[in-house]
Amino acid sequence: MLSDRALKNVQACLASCDELINGRFIFAENIIAKILQNISDSKEIYDLIAECMQNFNFDREFNRAKVKLPTKDGYFVMPESKAIVLPLVFCIFVDIRDKKINFHEFVKDYFTSENMNEFENFAQTVVVPFKEAIAYCFDLDGNKQTQNDKSQNNENSNQVDSDTKVETVQIVQSSSTSQGGNLSKFMDEASIILGQMKDELSSDKKIKENLKNDLEYFILCMQDCIKKLDIKNLSAYVVGLTYMTNKAHSLRFLVADLKQKLGEYYSN
Repeated sequence: MLSDRALKNVQACLASCDELINGRFIFAENIIAKILQNISDSKEIYDLIAECMQNFNFDREFNRAKVKLPTKDGYFVMPESKAIVLPLVFCIFVDIRDKKINFHEFVKDYFTSENMNEFENFAQTVVVPFKEAIAYCFDLDGNKQTQNDKSQNNENSNQVDSDTKVETVQIVQSSSTSQGGNLSKFMDEASIILGQMKDELSSDKKIKENLKNDLEYFILCMQDCIKKLDIKNLSAYVVGLTYMTNKAHSLRFLVADLKQKLGEYYSN
């Protein structure tokens, strides 16, 4: 869970992204510089992007996203993976700020649209996915937490443990009453995500050995729940895994995906 200060910094960055999305071309470069300053001010966002940058090749991903046709207007295709969206857009912003990318020509060459002006298309195609990736990773999308809410939630030093217990109870209770959803489909999706987590753990050299062992045990228990179709205990494990991966950044997107799939199962 983010501290008050960390949450405020993340929200400031999201607000700047909104300012760019809803703004005008003439002010865009100044707002982009502001977003980069927000990232610099937020250790959590900065560390997240740094983690994503480890195996990221900007030239390859940038050229892959740009589609230039000889007889038609070019267009820009953002990657689906949030782990690529974050470093790609960050690097684009840096190059715009540093004048390595001519912003006017970039927007003109790749964002011409019949439905909106070039800058609006750039904002929707590039900035919106970037903002959503940040919000998604910090669990602020669709359920944005205000600073006042966060302060009220931190009335005592044991609030992290208390919140985890409450969330666990809520999920377990909902599992006993939920009638909808396709259990088999969710279990298959969860199994794939857990397999990806194991692969990520084996390749991540930054995670401390004790934490890695605990995470591997957690994943093993969750895989056992999948074999038994035990949605109740699996749901509780997801909550615990969310708390544990606060110190394992490389797993955060996968845990967020797992939580999203679990939420979709219960909402059906």
